[in-house]
Amino acid sequence: MSALFNDPLAAAALAILLAGIGLLLIGLHHLRQLTPLRDRLRGSAQQEQAPRQVDDILRGQGLQLPPRLLALLLPVARFGESLAGTDSDRQKLRRLLIMAGLRSQEALGLLMACKYALGVLLALVVLFGILEPGSRMGLNGVAGGLLALFAGTTLPEVGLKMRSAQRGERLERNLPDGLDLMVICAEAGLPLGRVLQVVSKELVLSAPELADELRYTYAELQILSDRPRALLNLAERTGVSGIESMVATLIQAERYGTPLSQALRTISEESRKTLILTLEERAGKLPAQLSVPLMTLILPPIVAMMGAPAMVRVIRLLSQ
Repeated sequence: MSALFNDPLAAAALAILLAGIGLLLIGLHHLRQLTPLRDRLRGSAQQEQAPRQVDDILRGQGLQLPPRLLALLLPVARFGESLAGTDSDRQKLRRLLIMAGLRSQEALGLLMACKYALGVLLALVVLFGILEPGSRMGLNGVAGGLLALFAGTTLPEVGLKMRSAQRGERLERNLPDGLDLMVICAEAGLPLGRVLQVVSKELVLSAPELADELRYTYAELQILSDRPRALLNLAERTGVSGIESMVATLIQAERYGTPLSQALRTISEESRKTLILTLEERAGKLPAQLSVPLMTLILPPIVAMMGAPAMVRVIRLLSQ
């Protein structure tokens, strides 16, 4: 401890850390003690957002877990949700969770609890498992602990973004097949809700993500009074450009009375062309992407094989 106070840099870093913690606590205290004007403004904002919450009634799905585990995780989720920050930050994280396929109410709280728990765990590992006992309270210990805390709080969100991106790629890849099935069902005379139900059942094995989203949209169409809102929820949940264009075309077709089969056929053809162009683009990038592995893995053995006889001769001459 004396070494910590003798080092001016370590003392300055510790003072900055304590000052930051103090400012954070003061800010949280002021945020919790809202003025009457903020209360009134928040009440009006909640009244304006009430129809949107009714539209998203199916998003309040709970965790499907055993009762004992659920009773253990619910307090953790409530505590983690209090650490989520502002309303805009919470909306961004909820949108990211929905895009990753996690629609439960407790997902946000569990994500925040996982972030901070992992950050604290990595900080403890760095301080007590990697650093020497003499440098734990010094500048190296403070810097290492802060870096480990930052890395631990960032990794869960990075993994969630990767999962949402991979899910979006699978949805984009399976969308043309789903649209082809939707065209067949629409030409058979089925309405939009029935089309989504039938296609979701057919795609359970080959495209489970797309089948889940279509089944979810079918349930929203049965509950919500605003059909375009249910389709817009599908575009917001997935974040895929192909599904967004499909939703826009379906809303326009329903608004202007375009036949459903004709609209779906147009979307299917455009989606298939987009998929083919994407595959051709990836194939065109392969020669440029393979140049680096060719240079690093093939050229050195060739150079070694060509230069080996000359090197042997030089070694023999030098040995003589």
